[in-house]
Amino acid sequence: MLGSAALFAGMALAVEQAHRLDPHLSAWVSTAVRSVVSLVVLFILVRGNPRGLLGDARPALWARGLLGAVSLLSYFAAISMVGAGEATFLMQTSAVWIVILAPLVLKESSPPLIWAAVVMSLVGVGLLMGASTGEPDLFGRVLGLCSGLAAAGAMLSVRRASRTNTPTVIVFWFSAIGTLVTLVVLGVSGATLPQAPEVWAALLTAALAATFAQLLMTSAYQVGRAPLVAAAGSSSPLMAALGAWWVFGQHPSPRAQIGM
Repeated sequence: MLGSAALFAGMALAVEQAHRLDPHLSAWVSTAVRSVVSLVVLFILVRGNPRGLLGDARPALWARGLLGAVSLLSYFAAISMVGAGEATFLMQTSAVWIVILAPLVLKESSPPLIWAAVVMSLVGVGLLMGASTGEPDLFGRVLGLCSGLAAAGAMLSVRRASRTNTPTVIVFWFSAIGTLVTLVVLGVSGATLPQAPEVWAALLTAALAATFAQLLMTSAYQVGRAPLVAAAGSSSPLMAALGAWWVFGQHPSPRAQIGM
């Protein structure tokens, strides 16, 4: 899960770089590129055999795909509005929902240490909220929180689907449904594709990092208890925030540093 967290942090930084290079870049475009590239990579991994990606087509796979698409759309939009560090912190509130819902959905209880980790993560989020150096973007932060709630549902679906499906199958369903949803949204929005090669390079980097991060994360939920894996995933926001500090010079306030 730590490897997955590092790749997700890299994805967030690459997405922010793309939006910095092209301020008019639509979040729908970056989301669509991420989904389409994931599909291509997965077909390569199964050597072009699509039947190896279908799995058992249970409702958990559909739920993972739909909720994952909602989370991805809102997360990428939040990155373009509030930056990679803060958006990733807000998306990580998914860990709280996972710990709350896991006993009901998966019959997996959480020991006190996991609850302590999640509560401290929430404290960090609370300190980070409103601590940006620029003007607050309430809508961007709401989108970040929505991405966390949708991600929690997606991760619980991963845990269910992983009982009878491989990580490659689960990521394929997420990518396939995500591609369908994002392409529809992209067509309705009328957003245009970027022209600059460096923007495409950043988007492709984000997509590749996200694909392998998804595979590692799915494997982690397959072999580990959902609350424990979710708590370990809390390292991703810290990596993203530190990366944004180092790469983009986004100097957080002392309050935000305490939250991190």
